[in-house]
Amino acid sequence: MNGFELLVVGLAVVLGALVKGVTGLGLPLTAVPVIAFFVGVEDAVVIMAAPTAMSNAMLVREHRRELRFAEHLPLFAGLGAVGAVAGAWALPRINERILLLALSLLLGAFLAWRFSSASPRWSPTVQRWGRAPVALTCGVAQGAIGISGPLVAAWFQGLGVSRQRFVVSNTSIFLLTGLTQIATLSATGQWSTQRLWGAALAAAVVAMALPFGIVIGRRLNPERFEALVSVVIAVCTVSLLVRAF
Repeated sequence: MNGFELLVVGLAVVLGALVKGVTGLGLPLTAVPVIAFFVGVEDAVVIMAAPTAMSNAMLVREHRRELRFAEHLPLFAGLGAVGAVAGAWALPRINERILLLALSLLLGAFLAWRFSSASPRWSPTVQRWGRAPVALTCGVAQGAIGISGPLVAAWFQGLGVSRQRFVVSNTSIFLLTGLTQIATLSATGQWSTQRLWGAALAAAVVAMALPFGIVIGRRLNPERFEALVSVVIAVCTVSLLVRAF
């Protein structure tokens, strides 16, 4: 990539890191499509795997006191990790378009329900029976295309938890599935010198930009935070549809 292309990619990573710091999601979905435009989807997914895991570790540390209050988090994260193994293994084999369309439809249905429902919270029955399939789907998406944030966010937004618990729940799951993804990518020999350098540069940018997003997030009231998360999910849905077509 030339200097201009590196600048565009850097700005995309900075924007993604800022949104990530505020809401707990948005980094790979902002950065991967831009990087993929220059180097291809598979390279972009692998390059952003480590920086995304690092951002999640930083946010888990920031909100670690809320971990003990996050119900069913170990089960959700464990199932997500299983799905991430399957997704990373399938990365060179899966039809990405089908997966992108499926995620878009799921997120579109969630947004339609959220904005049309008088009480947009999951019922006890949905919480009980929906947890496992959602976790597995998130893991597969993370491993295959490096994007699971919008689906995880939709699930936890439907639970109606606080901002801190929302962020730490999301990022804990992303961290475990992300580490599993990295291990699987390594075991299947998908790292190259170019990808390692790209991951190192992106990680440096994320480390500098993410703290600013955290500071901004602390100043948001619950209503604005909920609205911002819904906007991010909506933008993610459109982005997935664009990538699919």
